[in-house]
Amino acid sequence: MTALSLRALVVDDDHPYSVLLKKALTERGHSVVICSSAEEVFRCLEKEQIDIMLLDYKMEGISGINVLQWMYGKKMEIPVILITGYGSEEIYEEAFKWGAAEYFMKGELDAVRLPVMVEQVYNKHLARRTKFKK
Repeated sequence: MTALSLRALVVDDDHPYSVLLKKALTERGHSVVICSSAEEVFRCLEKEQIDIMLLDYKMEGISGINVLQWMYGKKMEIPVILITGYGSEEIYEEAFKWGAAEYFMKGELDAVRLPVMVEQVYNKHLARRTKFKK
């Protein structure tokens, strides 16, 4: 278990995948909220205290880029890892243009690799915030 305990938001309309990520993150001491639709994610972001978000690129009715754009417009500073099974250079560039902290291609070892990436991304986010507050 890690000393870092985060509140993560997993946004994916693939419920089994969301549950896999939730299990992997809770095993490392993090709490996890799952959202499976655009309506849920917008409501959750406005009401919940979230430390980091894992956001699927392609969901029914909305893309992860649309969520990033909405967050950008609201000036939300939550680090986001955009997760996709449909990787391309264009998606990669759009993700970072709208504020994604990291980009992750879905694969076989997601339950092992993603929790580590979550902690790395959050630690970088904290370091950047601390640097700019000085």
